[in-house]
Amino acid sequence: MVDTTVEEALAGHMPPGGTLAALCETTAAVPGDLSDRDLLKTVEAAVQLERWAGAVRTRLLGALVERHPPGSTAPVPDAAGKTPVPVARWLPSQVAMATHLTEDQARGELGMAERLYRVLPETLAEWEAGRIGERGAEAIAESTQVLDDDAARTVQAAILPGASTITQTRLRARLRTAIHRTDPEGASKRHQRAFDDREVSISRSDNGMGSLWLSGSAAQTEASWNSLDRLARSLGTEDPRTLAQRRCDLAHELLQGTVTITNLSAVASAVTSVITERRSTGTAADTETAQVTESTTGTETGAATDEPTGVDPEIIATAVAEVLAHKPDPNATIGRKPLIQVVVGLDTLLGGNRPGEITGHGPIPATTARALAAGGDWKRLVTDPATGQLLDYGRNTYRPPANLHDHVHGRDGTCRGPNCERRIRDLDHHQDWGKDGHTVDDNLFGLCQRHHKLKDVTGWHALVRPDGGLTWISPDGYQSTTYPKDYRVFTEDTVVTEGVAERRVIDPDADTGTDVPSVRTRFTRPTGDGEPLIPEPRDGEDDTPAPF
Repeated sequence: MVDTTVEEALAGHMPPGGTLAALCETTAAVPGDLSDRDLLKTVEAAVQLERWAGAVRTRLLGALVERHPPGSTAPVPDAAGKTPVPVARWLPSQVAMATHLTEDQARGELGMAERLYRVLPETLAEWEAGRIGERGAEAIAESTQVLDDDAARTVQAAILPGASTITQTRLRARLRTAIHRTDPEGASKRHQRAFDDREVSISRSDNGMGSLWLSGSAAQTEASWNSLDRLARSLGTEDPRTLAQRRCDLAHELLQGTVTITNLSAVASAVTSVITERRSTGTAADTETAQVTESTTGTETGAATDEPTGVDPEIIATAVAEVLAHKPDPNATIGRKPLIQVVVGLDTLLGGNRPGEITGHGPIPATTARALAAGGDWKRLVTDPATGQLLDYGRNTYRPPANLHDHVHGRDGTCRGPNCERRIRDLDHHQDWGKDGHTVDDNLFGLCQRHHKLKDVTGWHALVRPDGGLTWISPDGYQSTTYPKDYRVFTEDTVVTEGVAERRVIDPDADTGTDVPSVRTRFTRPTGDGEPLIPEPRDGEDDTPAPF
């Protein structure tokens, strides 16, 4: 008989295993009697059990590989003959039969188990304790395969703190950064090899469709995406296509040289100009006709008329046709240099190996960062050395954007919603602007459209913390706190995992020991107008503005 509830077991940090499994089994037997909160707590416990079981499987397979290491020979167990044969000939097949996997899948399981068991046992332990999932453990093992064992353990030590509180996307982003920091020379070589393999390929699909795949450097792909996005948005809401459809159509038209953008305001302006010029230089008959039209338009009955304007319809048609046939240079719409933002430490600019980062993409080699810096517009960013949070965006810029907008984007990095990795779409007034909320940095948070709307759903709460955190509370009492982007990866000499603040509670009155802010530099590739980009809503979202 179980004497505790699932929620009490989780609150008491009961380790996953037989006791927790029995408790879940008892609770899950009567789901109809459970509240929503009890159901979710039982699901939470079941996830921990699933993680534990997967880690136990991997640990046992790791012990099996240690007993029969790759390249070794041994007699087949229980075989009639005792002649040693290569283990690779029979062990994967035996594991495949025991686990009901294909032999190739079994080889993959054995390889992952061997790496976690031998090289990264701390990651395996976190997985077995239920604090990280199988995908997280695999991400750490797979990403660090490019490193030697000692370097892989260095990355592991930087990644594991806080890994249990973040999403898979953010974990992989941290891994990329830590690997670049740990092995900058190797990262540069791997980047060059990958860049040499860039290509365009085609995939032919069903239903009369196909796909083009275009690879390139981070700078190329981010700049191309921003150009396409800006061009698609310039068509306005009058275009009936979705943003995704517009981007796709415009990409094909740009590649084929058939892009045509009709500026409807230009059409109206051209027609108005023709009519005005015609009236000012027209014949007496034209003037008389125009006067008659103006007189008869306002009759006592108020009826609208279709009287001529005094301008030959062919002239108007010609003016409209000329504008519709106009094919403007896309550079006039998207700017000659698409906006990308690159963050780089001053030591890197002076020849150091610390990687830079393309905002929204991830780390890039130091050599690439310096090359991009050569033609960039510069901004000075000041960060807090104790937290890595952005304090000041700076004002020294060749083509200054909206400073507050850029400051909040730079401070938050990505959407501040719970477990969200989307790009920022909206700047939300935490205290509603219509209810005396001020447009200042500590009242603004960067959110995607989905979480901008979620904040105003009944039962959901978002609370601002003194340390800059934003705590979300669900209707069932679950909490998730997000923090500003941690920029210490650009200012510290050791490997610093971005965003460790997820598990940190800062005393706002504590003495940090220093009042000297650390300084970084960020530069942007100019766009011509510096307008901020807004990402496309994900599936299920629309283009309507979120409430403030």
